[in-house]
Amino acid sequence: MSLNHIKEMLKTLCYYNTVEITHTFSKNGQDFLKASCKKNTETIQLTFVECQTIEYYDDVEEAASVIEKLINE
Repeated sequence: MSLNHIKEMLKTLCYYNTVEITHTFSKNGQDFLKASCKKNTETIQLTFVECQTIEYYDDVEEAASVIEKLINE
């Protein structure tokens, strides 16, 4: 998945921040990351499925870079 595609997905999450939308990322058939936008904000929430750790990003570029890196590990 390209960095630009990830950015567009995250921008869409932020645009529709009044509803709950979650993108789930999988590797080798296993869900490993969920991305959503905190309601009524433009803060992106990344939840690591296995350990339930949550990270927050106020910048789409930064969040997209993190996701891209994780996908390509």
